[in-house]
Amino acid sequence: MKLEERLEQLKEQIQSDDFLKAKGLGNEVPFWIFDYSPDKELLVRDTILKINSSLEKKSVNVLIIDLYDICLELIESKIKLEQVDQFEEKKGSDELLKKLKLMLKPEILKNAIQAKMETNGNFQMIFLTGIGKAWPIVRSHSILNNLQPVSGNIPLIAFYPGKYSGFDLSLFGKFKDANYYRAFRLINDGTDP
Repeated sequence: MKLEERLEQLKEQIQSDDFLKAKGLGNEVPFWIFDYSPDKELLVRDTILKINSSLEKKSVNVLIIDLYDICLELIESKIKLEQVDQFEEKKGSDELLKKLKLMLKPEILKNAIQAKMETNGNFQMIFLTGIGKAWPIVRSHSILNNLQPVSGNIPLIAFYPGKYSGFDLSLFGKFKDANYYRAFRLINDGTDP
């Protein structure tokens, strides 16, 4: 099935009352992963904005959380971006990555996301974007694991540039992120289970 068809099905499915109320999941966390080919990133970004606009017209508020933007906000709250460049020039990219990973531990990101949720209190759904942009500093499975206790029964859709088999995450279809089995794959492409 083409991505465009899957995106159209996504738009229809997430507007249903059952989806918004997380019906049919038992006691499972309403986390969903919409995986797609990374070369379709711009199409997906554009479609997310269109879906959000469509949902707003139906009085469904979506909180869009871009992991990359949150990372930048957290870094800029501690140091100037020019200092990041200077650090990389002096110590190299590997050392910078280590430093940034320390600054952006999953618990710190969870707290920043939770603060965003609290300041944007009236929403019925969360879109988690920017997963590919935030890699390798942020690993999606650790963020999803940390968000489970704070998101409650609010449906969360992680837009994932890669493959999700229902058990394994593979970012960009190349880098195995980790086993993650608490989310449901949203709109199969017809080639996977």
